[in-house]
Amino acid sequence: MAALTAILLLQKQLLTFLPNVTLNFFLILLYAKVLGLGRTAAIVTVYLLLDSTLWGSLNPIFTTAQWIGWMWGPLITCTLLRKTESSIPLAFANAGFAFLYSWTMIVPTALVLTNQIRNLKAYIITDIPWELMLAVSAFLPTLLLHEQVEALFRKLWNRRMN
Repeated sequence: MAALTAILLLQKQLLTFLPNVTLNFFLILLYAKVLGLGRTAAIVTVYLLLDSTLWGSLNPIFTTAQWIGWMWGPLITCTLLRKTESSIPLAFANAGFAFLYSWTMIVPTALVLTNQIRNLKAYIITDIPWELMLAVSAFLPTLLLHEQVEALFRKLWNRRMN
């Protein structure tokens, strides 16, 4: 599981030059489908603590909200979508998870950045293009790669466990 956490961190570092483009949603959905909620929650927790420490954003308000935001996907995937195998509904769900993550971060942003409280409406409006970019970066890899990557990941995971 440490290697899976490292993959989350590495891809984020490699994609930092592209704003709001990440494979996190794709990978976390994949982990949830194959590993289940408990293992995925552990991976997300370690990833978030390491990522927040690396980027200097380890703040109880932001980090808690980020954890909640990242956990929407695994929670819904392991309950409502546990029997869904097709890439199309999973891609739309993953885009929805990106929006849920973004909307979860509105509250801590308003709390921590006091100037944003006065301009909350402006913040929400200006955040829409960034939310759309995040949703597209969650949607496309899931639509195009999920079934093949999940089959490979299941095969590798089952081989490791046996």
